[in-house]
Amino acid sequence: MRQTILIIGAGGGLGTALTEHYLSAGWQVIGWSRQAPVQTEDALQWQQLDGYQPEQLQQALAALEGVELSGVLCTLGMLHNETHMPEKHLGALSAEHLRASFEINAILPILLLQQLLPLLPKKQPCFWVQLSAKVGSISDNYLGGWYSYRASKAALNMLLKTASIELGRTHKKLTIAAVHPGTTDTVLSEPFQQRLPADKLYTPQLSAERIATVIENLTTAQSGKLLHWDGTELPY
Repeated sequence: MRQTILIIGAGGGLGTALTEHYLSAGWQVIGWSRQAPVQTEDALQWQQLDGYQPEQLQQALAALEGVELSGVLCTLGMLHNETHMPEKHLGALSAEHLRASFEINAILPILLLQQLLPLLPKKQPCFWVQLSAKVGSISDNYLGGWYSYRASKAALNMLLKTASIELGRTHKKLTIAAVHPGTTDTVLSEPFQQRLPADKLYTPQLSAERIATVIENLTTAQSGKLLHWDGTELPY
């Protein structure tokens, strides 16, 4: 039986590569995105959304009725936008950027889990994977800076950890994990690539393959963990 994955943010740089990877691997892919479909084929069901707030998901959720999900992969995240870049010092902090970072990096992902929970199987293996970041690790923070991004990713990791404990009681075969994909050549990382060694900037296709490998090897013992793209556990 063909496995089905829901990819949230399927039209972004990494989301597109993940969509293409799972389609080529023979999966049924459901893509949620603000963008138009990346391609058209029978194995791809595309839902173009105005946004990811709960009130904007009614049609997309209705389209999932009767679908048996093997897993959900959420790529939502924000490092910078049109008006704000990552803060290099305390004086650069603004309430506006903090709110935007927490909204996209922490609040929306956990609300998506809340909204989709009734569709996740209780007795069958299933995964919920959210892309996160190593810089969200509090114990691994030696450089400082990037206040909003670091803090919002740390909040995300805590929210997923907390959910994994609760859902471990009701969805015993569900694995919830946050995955650090490494610096991938997308719009998100573009302003920060100049000083990066060439071997530390990964193509979306390579990152997609690595993420898929992590997912393939997930076990329920890893639920609630922050994982590196190579599958090793990262500290909180």
